[in-house]
Amino acid sequence: MDRPRLRRAPDARFLRSLSAGRDRPLSRPRLALALTAWTAAAFCVLVACSRSADAPAARAELSPAAARAWQTACASCHARPGTGAPLAGDEKAWADRRAQGADVLLAHTVNGYKGMPPLGTCGLCSEAELRELVAYVSGLP
Repeated sequence: MDRPRLRRAPDARFLRSLSAGRDRPLSRPRLALALTAWTAAAFCVLVACSRSADAPAARAELSPAAARAWQTACASCHARPGTGAPLAGDEKAWADRRAQGADVLLAHTVNGYKGMPPLGTCGLCSEAELRELVAYVSGLP
């Protein structure tokens, strides 16, 4: 009874090309490790080369009272993608809004605008705290 002839794996030629000039071919675990290392190195080079020379603007520090208001009222929408609200620190989303000025942004915050409720659900915030929060979220100086 004749045994069926074993076929080589489709990647055998690739393995031989990687091990050219070696005494023995690379084993599968060593090959996987080598390919992973090369892929990781290529990824790191691409990430390092794609960084912009312009550093993002530093965001203002919040006072303790404003930080509590941010956590309890603002962050539920402005720190979660998919809510429809522009994310805090998102330069593209806030560029046109910042161009309107701080007073317009404060008026939108106080009166509500589109999906944003009046006072941004922070009914206990003072005008100074709201101004500080608007500047923080929008990236105003």
